[in-house]
Amino acid sequence: MELQLRCDTASLEPAGSGVIWGGVWVELAGVPFPERNWNDLPVAFVAELIEAAGDARAKPGRRRRVSFFDGPFWLNLTALEDGSVSVTANAHGSGRTVVLAADEFVRSLTPACDALLRSCRERGWDDHPDVQRLRGLRLR
Repeated sequence: MELQLRCDTASLEPAGSGVIWGGVWVELAGVPFPERNWNDLPVAFVAELIEAAGDARAKPGRRRRVSFFDGPFWLNLTALEDGSVSVTANAHGSGRTVVLAADEFVRSLTPACDALLRSCRERGWDDHPDVQRLRGLRLR
């Protein structure tokens, strides 16, 4: 698969500020971005990515930027007229792009999303606002 969302659920931990930190990254054509085991806000990032993927699937021509919460790294999503989505990883102006069917893109996010939700439930974090948002987006 050209795009894979990766989450290290074993690394999840709550911060004093209330956010959930852990490893989250995307592999585009096998290349990790921003880097393998990137420490960020995985639940919040995956929620943003799923929401943007749904928009891209529903609205050809739509463009969305999904930023990682730590560092100047983001993904640009562009819904193409043929029902595919262009995903470009950007960092300081350089990027790698993959194009995949919109439905395939959405499906590629499901395993990591489900693993995050399961791990948060096992830790008793079901009532965390980011977990609730992610669960709601997953059910769409």
